[in-house]
Parts: sequence; structure tokens; C-alpha cells
Amino acid sequence: MTNWEYKHIRLDYKGRGITQEINLLDIDGERVRGWASGTNVPTLPEMFEALGKDGWEMVSHVVNQDNVANGTTFHYYNFKRPL
Repeated sequence: MTNWEYKHIRLDYKGRGITQEINLLDIDGERVRGWASGTNVPTLPEMFEALGKDGWEMVSHVVNQDNVANGTTFHYYNFKRPL
């Protein structure tokens, strides 16, 4: 039986998301990069390429749009890879 490890990513796109630049990024429950921090934030394709090279496989993607309360649309990505 295969044992797995999991990675959980939550992000919000910069602007309307056309360029796939990331505004807020949480990995495994910790904020690692943000628009306000001034760090070089990767685009979604760059992040997915790095995850794939490290052996991660996406298993789900869910969108939670909250335009009424704060105008944020969070995307939740879950990945797994064998231990």
C-alpha cells in the first residue's frame, strides 16, 4: 500500500487573475508570500511547474468566491506525492 504526503495551497490572484500572478499565498496553513511583502511572487504556472518537478500531483481544486464580504476569491489546491 502506498503512503502519501499532502500539500494544501490557498491563493488569491492579483487583480482579476488574467496574468495568473498571485496576491496572497498560503501553503500548508502558513502565509509564505504576499502582495504587500514586496517579495517576488511566482505566477501560478511557475508554481505548478516547480511542484510537478518535485513530484507533486494535483488531486483537487475548489474556488470560494466571497465578493459580498471582502471581494476575495480564494482557490484551494490539494496535491499529493508518494512518500
